[in-house]
Parts: sequence; C-alpha cells; structure tokens
Amino acid sequence: MKGTVEILLGGTGGQGLGLAGVILAQALAEEEGKNVQETEAYGISMRGGMSRAEVMVSEEEINEIKVTAPDVLLAMSQPVADIYIPKTKKAGIILVDSAFVKDIPPTEARVFFLPLTQEARDLGLEAAANIVALGSIVSISGILSKGSLENTLRKKFSASVVGINLKALEKGYDMGLREKGLA
Repeated sequence: MKGTVEILLGGTGGQGLGLAGVILAQALAEEEGKNVQETEAYGISMRGGMSRAEVMVSEEEINEIKVTAPDVLLAMSQPVADIYIPKTKKAGIILVDSAFVKDIPPTEARVFFLPLTQEARDLGLEAAANIVALGSIVSISGILSKGSLENTLRKKFSASVVGINLKALEKGYDMGLREKGLA
C-alpha cells in the first residue's frame, strides 16, 4: 500500500455504516498496524437520512481530514451512488448493494453489483448487511486480511451475536471472491 487509501461507506441511516467504519478502522489499526483515520456523517435524521463513514488508511502519517476521491466506495443507497460514484478514482473499486441501487453514473472504476442486503436477509438478520459488505470489500480490494476482520468482530460483538456476524463476513467474502472469478 502506497500513500493514503480512501474508503467511503455510504448509504441510509440505520444500515450500520458507522459501525462498519469503526470495525474496519479498528481492524486496520489494531490488527494490521496501519495509520487510520475514521469519521462518520449523518443526514438530518439518522435513521432514513443519508449516512456515511470515511476511513483513510496509510503506512505513513495521514494528513488529509476527509475522503475526497474514494479508492473504495460502498454504495448502499441510490443517493450515495449518484453523488460519490463520479468522485471515485478511475482505478477505484465500487461495491453497490443491488437491493437499493439501480442506476450507475458513468465511471471508469470497477463496479461490482452485489446482493449485500439480500445475503444478510438470507442469514435471517438484515442488519448484518454492513458486515456482508465488509467481507466483500476485503476479498475484492485486498485492503486487509479476512482474519483481521474476524479478530475485530470477536472483540466487538458479544457471544450472542458474534456467530451471525462471522457468518455474514464469510458470505460477503465468498461473494467477493466469486465476483473476482477466484471461487
């Protein structure tokens, strides 16, 4: 990894993207020893308004204060897709939740349409779509190891819910591998 990698997780309030950003940042910092900055922003109303988490990661000191051109974009709502896909770097990676995003603005970045929310529903916990998304981000981008995320999930969640979250991570990871043609 050279320079600062910018990651933007965006969607609708209530999708758990703030938590996903915290988990991603924690895994990168604590498990992989990277320099990380994580911020969250919410629309007028937290549940239902636009929300996003921004994670910047680097081997060096991070001097930026916000994501301006994502290297990795997760779009879990149409408004996020409309606003941030055009801002994603040409060599970037865009993961789109096919349950909520139907139209993609023109981009040179690689776009992956993934049934993130549907996979979480199939597990019986729609709220785990954020963790399914993290699994896909890991397998498609290679920004960190799956093991680092697994360790962070074990620390972050209680015994009563860690199992379903580990399953969600695995589903997302496998989905990403299939999309890349590696599974």
